[in-house]
Amino acid sequence: MNASEFLRLVDSISRERGLSKEQIFNDIEEALIQAARKRFEQEEEFSLTIDHETGEIRAYEGDRAIEMEDLGRIVANVAKQVIIQRLREDERDLLHDQYENRVGTIISGTILRKERGTVIVQLAGNERAEGIIPRDEQIPGEVYRPGATIRAHLHSVTKRGQRVRMVISRTHTEFIRELFESEVPEIADGAIEIKGIVREPGRRTKIAVAALDPRIDPVGSCVGMRGSRISKISDELGGEKIDIIPWVEDEAQFIINSMKPASILSCSYDAFRDRARVVVTQDQLPLAIGKAGQNVRLSARLTRYRIDVISEDQAKDLRAQGSDQLQQLISAGHLEDFIREIFLDNHLNSLSVIAAQTAEGIIDGVEGYNVEVEQAQQLIDAANALLDEEGQSERDEYIAVRERLESEALEGALESELEDEATPEEPEQTETSPQ
Repeated sequence: MNASEFLRLVDSISRERGLSKEQIFNDIEEALIQAARKRFEQEEEFSLTIDHETGEIRAYEGDRAIEMEDLGRIVANVAKQVIIQRLREDERDLLHDQYENRVGTIISGTILRKERGTVIVQLAGNERAEGIIPRDEQIPGEVYRPGATIRAHLHSVTKRGQRVRMVISRTHTEFIRELFESEVPEIADGAIEIKGIVREPGRRTKIAVAALDPRIDPVGSCVGMRGSRISKISDELGGEKIDIIPWVEDEAQFIINSMKPASILSCSYDAFRDRARVVVTQDQLPLAIGKAGQNVRLSARLTRYRIDVISEDQAKDLRAQGSDQLQQLISAGHLEDFIREIFLDNHLNSLSVIAAQTAEGIIDGVEGYNVEVEQAQQLIDAANALLDEEGQSERDEYIAVRERLESEALEGALESELEDEATPEEPEQTETSPQ
């Protein structure tokens, strides 16, 4: 092969594989040097350079010039294998770098085939780039036909030997976020914020949104004119149902919103136990719970409360049971009758719950009424004295949960303080007048 043919070969490889000529020349130089050093057993220092303009190869053993023909067929074969390996590694690194920055975004491609449950996709814009959709990243019931165009979330890009393994997902919650950002300009611009997403792929998604500008309707913006925006997203997901939940700071109202499409009569929650109770009419009970508990399960994940759904009759029975327990404290003179309803409304509705409280917890629970610390502690002691064995077990469980949540809150506050301290203050800018 003469110099001009060599240059044409380098140019062809560069265009075909998308590699720079400089990188190809360097790979060939290193491969020839590596192979020739084995041939000459390093008796003399071997060096080799390639003129990138003319394609001329100059080789030296020490100070003695060597013709390429003198290197022999074995050196040529070894160099060939090394060059092929280096080019594959360069191609792998180029592909990895090209897609690594796109992790966490939507990519599209064409379905090639399905192998043992894994879908192979040729990514758009690069015929050498292939992604895989593992079985657990596929929407249940979705059919993947060869030749069909597909969009998905690029989940990870890793090097595996001489190949790049790109995992794409149709089930990731971030896929939902990216679809909303692409279809709802207000989200992409930051005027609407996504507060939370929970999903059971192929069945239902709940997404909580809030507008930074009070003049913007976050739900209406996401739905679009005549449902145009939400229908596009749902169609992309194969008809998956999507509930758009208006996020609010009031936790009880947020829990009520999250139970959409069910109508909720009332909601009460206990922040210390991460537990909430919603009351619905009998006819709304199946809708609130959802098929196989799907609706309440997604609401619980979105709000981070364990949600108990009960009917009006059940709510009355539970309130009556709590009232009976509080009656024991009233009869013993530790609780006034007029304050009973306040306790019931604030989840201080059993002896075990009251016994597990701190004095400050009792005072906060009846905020607005003048309760001294000593009175609150006497009430806690009285509740403890009245507990049976079952009630003591419930009290201990409640205390354990409360202490865990308090510890997590403290850790979060400390982390926030440390982050604030680690953030360098911007130097104060002062105006200077020209001299």
